Amino acid sequence: MKNKIVLDKIIVEKNLVLYDYHTNDELSCYFKTQRMFIQYEEDVSDVPVSILSIPFVNTMAGFSWLSDSMLFVDEIDATYYESFKQLKRAYSELHHVALPGMFVPSRIVENVLENNTKQSILLFGGGVDCHSSFLRNRQTCSHIINIYGWLKSVDEINAVDASDEKTTAQYAQQMGVEAIHVRSNFASQFNLSEVDRKLCVPLIKTSYWYGLLHPMAFLSISSVIAWKYGISSLIIASSFTKERVSIHCASYITTDSEFRFATNGNTLHDGFELDRQDKVKVLVDYQKATDKPYRIQACSFNDHNCCECEKCFRTIVELVAENADPRDFGFNDIQGSLKQHWERIISRDVALWGTQKEGYYFSIAAKRMRENYDNISDKEFVDWFLNFDFDKAKREGLRRYYRQNFFSILKRKLRIR
Repeated sequence: MKNKIVLDKIIVEKNLVLYDYHTNDELSCYFKTQRMFIQYEEDVSDVPVSILSIPFVNTMAGFSWLSDSMLFVDEIDATYYESFKQLKRAYSELHHVALPGMFVPSRIVENVLENNTKQSILLFGGGVDCHSSFLRNRQTCSHIINIYGWLKSVDEINAVDASDEKTTAQYAQQMGVEAIHVRSNFASQFNLSEVDRKLCVPLIKTSYWYGLLHPMAFLSISSVIAWKYGISSLIIASSFTKERVSIHCASYITTDSEFRFATNGNTLHDGFELDRQDKVKVLVDYQKATDKPYRIQACSFNDHNCCECEKCFRTIVELVAENADPRDFGFNDIQGSLKQHWERIISRDVALWGTQKEGYYFSIAAKRMRENYDNISDKEFVDWFLNFDFDKAKREGLRRYYRQNFFSILKRKLRIR
């Protein structure tokens, strides 16, 4: 095993944590920098080094497995060190592959976080999953944390990052809890196109972000805040349900639940027993009970709900199935009736939608629409959706797309060759 990733030092400047590291030359093509940073809002200079090391190790873990590398750090928390072994096993089982690599700390430190059952920290992205988990756990959920990992520098001003911070703060104020926003380059430090092409896709058939990175980074970055505030429970909302077993997403009940730290630090992977339509119903029931707008953020990489992408469409369909007005949930850019708006958007964009993959969600929403049909006000949209042939629209859209973009597609393919 000749590959190595070495954490040289951790520099703490009040709320800013800098991780200087180096790799051997063969791995340099997979990195855009060899300094990872995490910018908290709180002063974390009193957090033990063995706890501060966790985000670096957890962020680099998947890469070390893919590249069969030795990962060296000076200090690590004892509970996390034991959970690391279980995390590796869980990801190996999730992806049905043997994961090599080795984690080598110089010193293992016993840290004790008191078992606090009255407070928890929820990872918050603004979408259906985390909103459902907050409402289901609101009696203990004292903090919500939003983490943005795509910055290139500490000083970068990013519209999506700023929007996420604002949305999280507004929601926390609305619900009477504390908001935490964290800025980092944990994702952008990697040359992800190279990691995916050469390492990740050949081994686990998906991207590094999707298959290994995002929950490992989110949970470990949150563990520093958990130590700071003496909170032992992290909550991460499930992205999938027990009904979907052929999933290769890194955030899964068998993987997230293995993340532990500081003796009593633990992770709840919440809502695995619910499908997405069940979660939407949790939101709709709450909105109707309070009779106030309840904004959610469906677009993952947008600063508002664009009302033009598949994710927005899917969420609107699910809301209508529960007889909710999408405008009450932050879907304000609808032109005309829902049917008119989405007929136009789908006619234009369906070729670029992953409707085959999302057919699972569409089928559940359609089932709920049929069950709840008599109670739904917008029957024009429901009738159109239930009778719309997405496979046919996709085929026609692809043919149209290829005709209109033939020469640009040809140039791109020739360039790749």
